Amino acid sequence: MTSATTFGERFIAPLINDFLCQHPLLEIRLHFTNRQVDIIDEGYDIAIRMGTLKDSTLIARRICERHEYVVGSPDYFNRMPQPHTLSELSRHRCLVGSRDHWRFDVDGVRREVRVEGAWEGNSGPALLDAALKGLGLAQLPDYYVDPYLASGELVSVLDAYQHDDTAVWAVYPRHRHRSPKVHQFIDYLVEHIDELLPVRR
Repeated sequence: MTSATTFGERFIAPLINDFLCQHPLLEIRLHFTNRQVDIIDEGYDIAIRMGTLKDSTLIARRICERHEYVVGSPDYFNRMPQPHTLSELSRHRCLVGSRDHWRFDVDGVRREVRVEGAWEGNSGPALLDAALKGLGLAQLPDYYVDPYLASGELVSVLDAYQHDDTAVWAVYPRHRHRSPKVHQFIDYLVEHIDELLPVRR
């Protein structure tokens, strides 16, 4: 199976290992990547994917909710006013992660806003660290930022525009639909994932 790197390392891998303890005859080949692999051509049984799914012939099952927040540190907001509209983002230092468009919801319609800044990288933990150190605003998933929002080390802004359709999904090819192993494992993920996720705000 394959999974997005940070989410997979923190939440999926421990559940896989717990599942294997209960089913020691199973074998697992686990590949972490933020690239969206072609699971049929590359021979995967299951992929864990984030956010809004593209139309495909794959079967998808929601594993858990996932929300994205635009956050900055109190130190950053001591120097810059908090944005209240999407147009104000152009006046801020935005920390650019793996995509340069941030996703929002405007009156029920999905909108993407292109952001720019002096910091760009493809690592979620590095992006989080830059936000904590006051280098700018970042858009990050809840499982990165929830503890820091609770502690006050980060402040969430533009919550009125939060795009909510960003769940975590298990997707698999139709020819695996009747596989008991696939179904049992996905059932296990759905049942136990909340035990590892941060407490929702």
